[in-house]
Order: sequence, then C-alpha cells, then structure tokens
Amino acid sequence: MRGLTGIIVAMLGAFGALAPAAGAVPNGAGIAYVTGGGSGLPSVWVADSSGGGPRRLGSGDIPLLSPNGLTVAAGDVGSSHHALTLYPAAGGPATSYFSSATSATPVAWSPDSRYLAVELMGDNAPSTAGYGLAIIDTATGTEREIVKGVTYGASFEPGSSDELVYARASSLSATAASNIFTISATGTGNTQVTTDGRDADPVWGARGIAYVHERLRKDNYPLGQIWLMQPDGTGRRQITHIAVGLLAEGLVPLAFSADGTRLAAEYEGEDTAIGYSVSILTGHATQLKVGNKAVSAWGISAGGRSVLISVGGFEAPPSRAKIEQIPFSGGHPTQLIAHGNDPSWNL
Repeated sequence: MRGLTGIIVAMLGAFGALAPAAGAVPNGAGIAYVTGGGSGLPSVWVADSSGGGPRRLGSGDIPLLSPNGLTVAAGDVGSSHHALTLYPAAGGPATSYFSSATSATPVAWSPDSRYLAVELMGDNAPSTAGYGLAIIDTATGTEREIVKGVTYGASFEPGSSDELVYARASSLSATAASNIFTISATGTGNTQVTTDGRDADPVWGARGIAYVHERLRKDNYPLGQIWLMQPDGTGRRQITHIAVGLLAEGLVPLAFSADGTRLAAEYEGEDTAIGYSVSILTGHATQLKVGNKAVSAWGISAGGRSVLISVGGFEAPPSRAKIEQIPFSGGHPTQLIAHGNDPSWNL
C-alpha cells in the first residue's frame, strides 16, 4: 500500500460528481489522461466523457480532473522550477505551484472543485524532509502545507464540509506505523481517528471511510484488506477477505460510487497492479479483465455501473495503453482513448 500504490490511490479520492453530457464540452472535460512518454516527455490531454474531442493541455503526468471538469492538475515532468501545474481544461494560461518542492502529486479535489490536496515528496530518503500534505485554494491561488511527514492517501468528505481524511506514517519503511486522521482544508481541526498503526489509503464515501488495514507477515509484505469505518473511527468492519500471496500486499480502495455501496479497487504488490470492483454490501471482490488480460483500475462512475480502467499500460509508456470503461461486474468494455493511460474522469 506504500510507494506507487499510494500515488495511484491518492489521486482517486475526489470522484463521484456527475459528468458533462457526452459530446463536445466547450468549457470543460469529462476525462483527463496522459499519452506519449516513449521517446519524449508525456503530455496531458482532455476529452469529453466518451473520449471525443481530444485536446492537448501541456506536459505532465498523473493528471487529476476537477469534479466540475474545468481544471486539470498534473505533476510536472522535466521542470526544475515547479512541481505541479493547474491547466484550464478549455485551454489558456496554466498556473504553476510548489517551486521549492522536489515532487508534488495531485491526490484529491474537494467536491466543489475549490480545494486540491497535494502530496509532497522529498528526494533524500530515508529522511522524511520535504514530505507532507498541502492544499491549493483555487479561489485565492494560494498553497499551504497542512501536514508534515509521509502521507499515504487523502480524500475529501463527499458533502460540503471541505474536510478531508488522510493517512500519515512514521517513516518511509513499508512496515512503518501508519494511522488515519481527519483535517479541514484550511489546516484546522486535525484529529487522529485510528491508533493501531496499521491503517492507510483512506477513501471517504457516503457510507463511511474505506481504508486498508494491514497485518504484518514475516519475510513478506504486510497483508492488507479493505475495511470500512465511520468518520469518527467507530463501526470498523472488514469488507474484503481475499487471498494474498507472496510479494503481494492485497486490495486497496480507489474510489466510491456516489451512494457508497461500490468501490473501484486495486490488488497491489511487487510488479503487480490489478483492477478489482468491490461491493461494500456483500464484500464480494471481482477481478476485472479484458479477455484474459488483467487491467488497472482508476475510478468508478457515480452510479457505480462502470469502472474506469486502462489496458496494457502497467510499467509501459502511456501511449501503449488503452483507456476503457467496463461494467462493475465485468464484461465487455467500451474503449474511450486508443493511446493513453493514468486517466481520471467525472462520469
């Protein structure tokens, strides 16, 4: 659940808003993605919710589309002057942030698209200097670090409180103690929710907070299953019970349907990222496939009927992957983008 998984999970915490109607979107977008990356720098593109009308915004990676479809946040590539860019989805001048940060990954938008949570990472491991969780307030154009230390996942409350949940670890070690906290977007009201040191990757939904609860294993990665709890830490219960093999970490929640009953999830491990769908009501987890190929999961539609996936993109240049949507229970996919990866949407 740490490392690459943390980046993937964190960037999916703000989905659930309805997308614009399919077709041309004059002032916004329905999907953001990355392409290129073979012999040059990857670039960020947007399209409407069916994949039509694609247009390039600029260089970058790990894009995150705002719920209103008007802004795309992306990590910078090839720049030594700033670490994150906000692109208007309709085109126009971009805004750069975190000039002093080594790396900045957009992880979650507030439902009203005002606040963006960003994970900051340093480059002097095992030191945790430079790590933290920051907020960009798009109404004022300001940036503020609200948490110092190593964080794994952040997600906004799906209502209108501008409160978010995040996990903070004591070090960069895969077995470091990690607990879950809530805090406001302004940095006030920081409250510790769990205390057992084995919780990470929270995603806030209508029925509570899904998260990974780990169990340490000798000579292996910690074993993680998805649990659910109320925002104050009460009512904790295990949702998934899948087998987790050697060199694997288990299931990680990525994004909730609007009613909080369905999750997109990822089975993570060494050289492993496999998309799943999970029913919160039954605990049933379904591996998603296209033909006999495993896929990566990136999001879920508001109604919970479709999961956003990419095919053929794991550890490959983005242009070699396809972006598709697939029914929650598996089945025939619909292609959205023929050459792209790292998608985010607001369907």
